[in-house]
Order: sequence, then C-alpha cells, then structure tokens
Amino acid sequence: MTLRRRLFLFVTLIIAIGVPSTAGVFAYVSWRSVLERTERDGALVAQLLAQSISFIQQVPVAIQEIVGRDVQAQADIVAHLIQIARQRKAAPLEINQALRNIAANNGIPEIWVTDARGAPTFWSLDDISATIGVDSGLALRPVFRPLLEGNRFSIFTDLQVRNLDRREMYYGGVALPDRNGMVLIARQPGRVNQILNSIGLKRMTETVMSGALIDAIWVFDENLKPVIATSAADIDKSTALTANERGLVERAVKASAPVSHLESGELHEVLFGHGLLYVAAPIFGADGLPNGAALMSLPVNMRAELHSLLTIGGGLTVLLLLLGMALALPFLNRIVRPLARLTVQTNRLVEHDFNADQEMHEELRRVSENRHDEVGFLGGALYSMVTRLKTYIVELKETTAAKERIEGELSAARSIQMGMLPNFFGLPDHAECDLHAVLEPAKAVGGDLFDFFLLDEHRLFFLIGDVSDKGVPAALFMAVTKTLFAVEAQRDSASVGRIMERVNKALCENNPEGMFVTVFAGILDLRNGEITCSDGGHELPFALRRSGSVEMIEKKNGGLVLGFFADSIYQEDVIRLLPGEGLVIYTDGVTEAMNAKHEMFTATRLNDALVPVCREGSAHAIIDSVISSVKAFVGGHPQSDDITLLVLRWRGPADAAASGTGVAPEADYREPPAEVV
Repeated sequence: MTLRRRLFLFVTLIIAIGVPSTAGVFAYVSWRSVLERTERDGALVAQLLAQSISFIQQVPVAIQEIVGRDVQAQADIVAHLIQIARQRKAAPLEINQALRNIAANNGIPEIWVTDARGAPTFWSLDDISATIGVDSGLALRPVFRPLLEGNRFSIFTDLQVRNLDRREMYYGGVALPDRNGMVLIARQPGRVNQILNSIGLKRMTETVMSGALIDAIWVFDENLKPVIATSAADIDKSTALTANERGLVERAVKASAPVSHLESGELHEVLFGHGLLYVAAPIFGADGLPNGAALMSLPVNMRAELHSLLTIGGGLTVLLLLLGMALALPFLNRIVRPLARLTVQTNRLVEHDFNADQEMHEELRRVSENRHDEVGFLGGALYSMVTRLKTYIVELKETTAAKERIEGELSAARSIQMGMLPNFFGLPDHAECDLHAVLEPAKAVGGDLFDFFLLDEHRLFFLIGDVSDKGVPAALFMAVTKTLFAVEAQRDSASVGRIMERVNKALCENNPEGMFVTVFAGILDLRNGEITCSDGGHELPFALRRSGSVEMIEKKNGGLVLGFFADSIYQEDVIRLLPGEGLVIYTDGVTEAMNAKHEMFTATRLNDALVPVCREGSAHAIIDSVISSVKAFVGGHPQSDDITLLVLRWRGPADAAASGTGVAPEADYREPPAEVV
C-alpha cells in the first residue's frame, strides 16, 4: 500500500473516531458540569435551609429562657413579700390567700413557700390540692437542694412530673432573703412554641420549594424521624425513605457536613434523560452538635442541554475535520511526491551497486533544492551520501586490505613469539625433574614470558616474567628480555642475582618507552633439589609440599622490577625441595582474572585449585587444573591480561628417579627446613 493511501485512510480513521469521541467528550463534560452545578446549588440551599431550621428550633429555647427569667423574677418578688409578711407576723391563712390572689392575677398555676428543710409552709392552692402537692414530696427533690443549702440563689428547672397526680410543671425558684427557705413558682408546659415551630418550618420549606427547582424536602429530628415533608404535587410525601435516602441522612449527621447522592438508572437515562440528586445537610442545635437533618431531592434534566451542545459541538467538529482534510491533501502531495522520487533513486542506487550516475545526481539535486523542510534535508543528505559513497567504498577496501595485512602480521608475530618459547615441556633426559609451562596471551601477542634450559648436566635454569604493557610493544620487550636472560645465564651462571643485575642494566640502557618487567628466575640443582633464585617484583610463588599442603613462599629478598634503575641490586634466596615437592610460579594474569561481577580470582582461589593435585599430580596436570579453575570462575568474561604458569616438581636424585619411585632412599629423608634460606 502506498504512502498516499495510508495517509488518506489515516485521515478518514481520524474523522470516524473523532466525531463520536468528541460527541462523547462533550456529553460527559456537559453532564459533569450540570451535575456539579446542581450539586453545588443544592448543597448551598440545603445548608441555608438547615441553618434556618436550626434558628427556628432555637427560638423556643430563647423564649424558655425569657420565661425562666420572668418566673425567677416573680419568685424573687414573692420571697420578699413573704419576708415582709413574716416581719408583720401575718397569719398563715392570710398569707395563703395573698398567694392565691397573686397566682390568679398572673396566671400562675402554683406558688410554694418552704422552710429551710424544704417543708411547704405557704402555698397558693386550695387545701385538697395543697395536700396532694405536699404529699408528692415536690419541694424535697434534689433539683431544689442547691437553694436550700445556700449554694445557689435562683434556679429554673426542666419539666417536673409529680408522682401522685402526674402533673407536669416547670418551676422557677429563689432562696428567701434570710436563707431559711425557698419560693417556687410553677409554669405549665405550653404547646404554643411547638405549634409555631411547626407552622414556621412548613411555610419555610414551601417558600424554598416555590423559589427553586426542588421536588421534595424532608426535615428530621435528632432521632431521624420526619418532622416536616413537603413535596411537589406529583410526589407522594408519605412514602417511606429508601435505604439510600436514609443512609444519606445518617452520613450527613455523622459527618456534620452536606453530602449528596445521584439516584441514577441506566446510563442513557443519566446522560439524556431525568435523574434525581439527593442532598442532605445537618441541622445544628444550640450546643453546636447535630440534632437533625434536612434532605432535598433536585431534578437533573440533561436532555435539552445536551441536545444543543451535541448539535453545535458535533457539527463544528465535523466541519473542522473536513476543512482540515481538505487543507491537508495539498501538503500530503507535497510530501509524498518527493519521497516517491527519492525511493526510485534509492532503488536505482542499489541496482547499480551503489555506483551513482549523472542522472541520479541531477534528480537528487532537484528534489532537495528550494526546500527547507525535512524532505529537502533528506534529499540533500541522500545527495551527499551518494557523492561520498564511492570515495568511502574505495577507502573501505583499502582499510580492509590494511586490516587483513595487519592481522596476518600479528598472526605471524604470535607464531614467532610462541616459537621463541621452549619447544618442549619437560626434560626427557632428566627424570629428576617434571616441568611444564603455558602462556595464553590476552591479545594476538602478549608481554608474558617464560623459559627454561639446562646450564650443565646437573643444573636447570628457569624463568618467568610479566612486561608492564600488552600487545606488540610488550611482545618486543618480552623477546628482548628473554634473549638477554638466555645470553647472560649461559655466559655466567655463578649467581642468579648477578644475572638479574646484568639484564636489568641492559634493559635500562635500551628502554626509550620506559617499560619494565617483573621476573622470577632460578637455578634448580637436580642432584639435591636446591633452588637458588632471585625476584624482581614478581608474584609470590607456591610450594607443593610432600605432606599434601600448599604453602605460599612469602619471604623473598630479590629487588625492584627490571627496567627502572640501572644500578639496582638483586639478592638471592635458596629454596630446598624434598623428593616429590614442587614449585608453582605464575603471573598476575592468573590471580587478577575477573568475572562478569568484576571479582578477581585471587591467590586464595589459586591455592584451593592446587590442593587437589598437590601430592601426586604431574606438572601438566597441575597447570590444567589451575587453567580449568580460572576459566570456570571467569565464565564468558573476556580475558584482560596474559596468563602464564610454570610448574616444576623435583622427583629426587637421579638414582631414585631412574628407579621409577621418584623418592629418595629412606635414609636420606629428613624434615624440611625453612621455606627460604
């Protein structure tokens, strides 16, 4: 399928997906907007309604407080009148009659005057009613005890019920001026405030409904029982609350904040039909705690609003998409046509084996000229690529030939370097010694070296070293070092230390690159197993003891690495081996071999690899064991340094080695001396 068809299908797909998607987005956003607005307005109206109801409910409390103060004032007046009557020594009947007149003129149901113990002494009732009041023990109730004990001077009680006649009264009382009793004034609990409250709530809810789009309003008391239920004409206000509605009211009271709930049915009804939004708000009492709630149901009608939004938004979306497609087609042609021309020229380039002709150059130039967009940049880049490609191919051929020549030379150098090493790994004419060595360069050629040869019939010279660099420079320095040691050892082998000094001086005189080499060299006496050796900054060797233990020879008195200072002095050490014992010498490529976690092999792991083959393993087997352990530890991680190992084992004197036992006569056995003498 061509790019033009793909772009056309892509634009068509955008239109097919964009129109319903845009309509859906418009519908959802509009629905959320209307719902949030309705919820916000409903919560505001519910809060105002709840605050108004709270205010109306607190009016009777305020009236009750006013009445209480009025009753206390009346009781205070009666107390002073009683005090005056007592001072004038008025008769009890006269005082009772005066109290009856006061009660009748002021609409007071009862007036009681008691002594300091709470026993009634004067009252406004007739004899029968007074007898019932006295017998009821009203004046002795705990609520009046603060007046009798002098702790308070006035009090207004809650509703008190007498046990004998079940009468309900509110009482206001004051202590007599001389604190020898109290005066109680009674008030009957009226229904006026409750009726006014109910009438006020009813009118208020009806007023709210007439001024707002509200279907129904419920008002609940502290027990969540309906007090007022006002609804539209087509809603049955007597219908009991559903579980969701009651749960909403309980949540509002518990949270002390307005809550809402959308009573929704099917999705299309919510988006395009009619739904009900319930909003509940708590009613707070005088103590600031919820003592009821107001619940409202508000209609949410989306059909009309969504119809206009979808009509305008959908039509505008289709118009914009069609206009965009009409404007995009010329631009698509401007992009597609040059790309098609570039594709044709690219195919021609491949068919001509990347050998561009003049026609191809002209076509690419015409595509890229007078264009400053990505297509022009692509054409210019392709033109430059074609222009330079032929030159690059020629240079690549030359580079490949040079690389192959260098690789061939390195391969030859590797063969030459390996050929410089001893061409046998043992001493077939001397059964007293078992010797084997191996060198594995990290690159084509390496900087490690080893050598061994007989100085005479009874002495074996051996050498191992590690040049500071790698590659060709290290290989050349290694060849020079090995040659110098061979020449100096054969010229004068009286002292290993002197051999090291002469080689070091020669390396320092001809070392323009400042390279150096670590060396461990020694001479083994095949008759007694004594090794005279010297060290030039090399790794510590391991001794293989006849007891089966592996010991690192930590005491060595050689000198510095070779190639640093021409006047360096190198001391000698003596290592004595018993029959069957051996020496393992290595370069740091063994102990510093790293795995993928950048962990080193270390001398400890080398010691562990030597233990299984220490007692009876041949030199070849010992090296194979170490190399296998190193490769198992390293895994697939590339080798970073040259690996060189040299192992020699002294089997014993010539007669013992020739007998095949490899062990000296029993009389010659003695405990081994110190590792290094």
